[in-house]
Amino acid sequence: MKNQFLLLQIEWKKLRRSTILLISVFAVILTAVFVFAADPNRYTEHVGWYMDEVQPWSIFFLLPSITALFGSYLICRETEDDTLKSLRLIPIHPARLTTVKLLLTFLFALVLSLLLFTITCLTELFLHGTALSFPLILRMFLQYLSNGIGVFFAVSPLIAFCAFRKNGQWAALIVTEIYSIGGLFAAISDPYRTYYPIAAIFQFSGYYPATLKNRLLSVMILISCGMFTFFFLWMCQKCKREDPHHILNMI
Repeated sequence: MKNQFLLLQIEWKKLRRSTILLISVFAVILTAVFVFAADPNRYTEHVGWYMDEVQPWSIFFLLPSITALFGSYLICRETEDDTLKSLRLIPIHPARLTTVKLLLTFLFALVLSLLLFTITCLTELFLHGTALSFPLILRMFLQYLSNGIGVFFAVSPLIAFCAFRKNGQWAALIVTEIYSIGGLFAAISDPYRTYYPIAAIFQFSGYYPATLKNRLLSVMILISCGMFTFFFLWMCQKCKREDPHHILNMI
């Protein structure tokens, strides 16, 4: 556990030298501004509508692609920077290092989602003041928190597929954006809303009303995405022990 925390600290220090964090924060702020600018009168007149409306916009167009870019960048960076050989000289298990990178990606998705919540909540407080009730704030907080969790699990297979390719982070960004927009159409009808991972996030978080059965099915879909990701990465690490370049032919 101590080694995991140390690896997490090392990865975080590496990220501080990268611009990806600043780009992500800027994208979050830009999304919040864009949604509000689209219909400011409605958000000014109705309590909670702004916090509600930002959720689908962020999930269909922002959070999944940014999370996939971040996660695949963390994993494939060692290969692109040619530090993979150096890491083999250090007694660090590759699977443990990959797990730390995925954990950091999970935290990244949570932080971005909660940053959106903070921006929208402060805006609502400025517009409506005491009219914004605590139960509404708590409900929205739980939804945004669940959104961050769901986004990570929904895009984790794409992170795994793209991470071992050259410039895989950009492939992950493009593919995930298409995958996320597909959720916009899947969310229209009930069967796809339950089984399509991006659309399933809304039932998992409670944004869409759903029966207990459908909500549990959506949770199972998201968990299955995470399990597949860890299995795939485990297979990749197993292949890389024999041949570092074999994984490119396997995908």
